[in-house]
Amino acid sequence: MKRPKLIALDMDGTMLDGESRLTLRTKAALRAAQKAGIKVVVATGRMYPSAMIHIEDIGIKGACIFYNGALIRDTGTGETIYERNLGPELAAEIMSFFHKNGWYIQMYSNDTLVVEDDADERCRFYEKICGQKAVALGDKFWTCGLDTAKLLGVSFDKEIFAAMCEAVRREFGGRIYQATSWNAFIEMVHPSVNKAAALRRVCELYGIAREDVMAIGDGGNDAEMVRWAGTGVAMGNARDSVKEAADVVAPPNTEDGAARIIEDLLVAAE
Repeated sequence: MKRPKLIALDMDGTMLDGESRLTLRTKAALRAAQKAGIKVVVATGRMYPSAMIHIEDIGIKGACIFYNGALIRDTGTGETIYERNLGPELAAEIMSFFHKNGWYIQMYSNDTLVVEDDADERCRFYEKICGQKAVALGDKFWTCGLDTAKLLGVSFDKEIFAAMCEAVRREFGGRIYQATSWNAFIEMVHPSVNKAAALRRVCELYGIAREDVMAIGDGGNDAEMVRWAGTGVAMGNARDSVKEAADVVAPPNTEDGAARIIEDLLVAAE
């Protein structure tokens, strides 16, 4: 594999292990890549404060991608480089659709996780993953009128989840960008937003050509980014659509697959 100038990688299912932890091996590999002069860019669906827990641990300072590309922020200075929210009207319409169908949904406004009921098992599950506490608005949640970077629907029931995804696709179509993750999350952002578009912006900022980029991911929201990069890497635990978009398939995240790919690159360059 060609040594890249920039490595972009997803967080959950890619950089993190099966328990959403950053292993010592992966942290060491990412630090070594930066020491070797390779820019490391996190590209995640996570909210900014949640992702920053691991970004700071690794020592990444520079442009990173959050909310599936709805936000690009410099993790060293805190400067917002790009931001594209859904808009309060469309957000309210989607929330109303979920409310009418009796489905769970949560929103991210001003880097805060906002829900109806923070005692809901789906909220508790998400809080555990992201390391952030939700703000519960009760019944006012459904009419709060807040703008949001991303809306996230959740169902642990496979049939309900499939029906939810299809219904959202049918109802909103090209008015949103829709992706799935964790086999239980439907992620909804502005239609111009995705990780590939955000990564292209970051590369333009740094003056790095597409051919000099490696992108690593596992989820449906990673497929465009993996396909766009000069070298696309799918994790061994990735869904088929990501593997089909990739040039290389790494070991799974439970075996430090991303770290092993990066280690191989650095050894080959010696």
